[in-house]
Amino acid sequence: MARVPDNGIAENFFRRDGRLNRWRFFKRGILIGLIETVLISVILLISTDLFGQVSTMGNILFKVVCFAGLVPYFCLVTRRLHDLNKNETLAYVYVFLSALTTLTMDLSDMSAPSALQNIISLLGAVIGIYLLFFPGTKGDNQYGPDPLA
Repeated sequence: MARVPDNGIAENFFRRDGRLNRWRFFKRGILIGLIETVLISVILLISTDLFGQVSTMGNILFKVVCFAGLVPYFCLVTRRLHDLNKNETLAYVYVFLSALTTLTMDLSDMSAPSALQNIISLLGAVIGIYLLFFPGTKGDNQYGPDPLA
């Protein structure tokens, strides 16, 4: 099998079949993060009052942006797991942890994170390190051709 390059936004960010190597996973994850950062910055800019309080609408828009970013990131994580010759079960766990983190955040209350938020973040970081630093399967596997070939 020969690797077919990704063309277009849908193929790069919304496809769950096939494999994705570490470098492409990193670059695409950074791009999603940058887009989310810009959108959240604009939301904070327009929804924060003079006293630094974020409006309810600002909190809702923040969560909408975060949840919208989970969709392409889930696809990237799934393809990265396929490169590691794993099924997408861990992708569901990772996205669930990210969703939990988002749900428990309130921009109006920026006090220290709770113990639950810290545990969720730690688990997410461990999964992220695994995805980013462990090399994929050399050669073809059940999910497709080697993305480095």
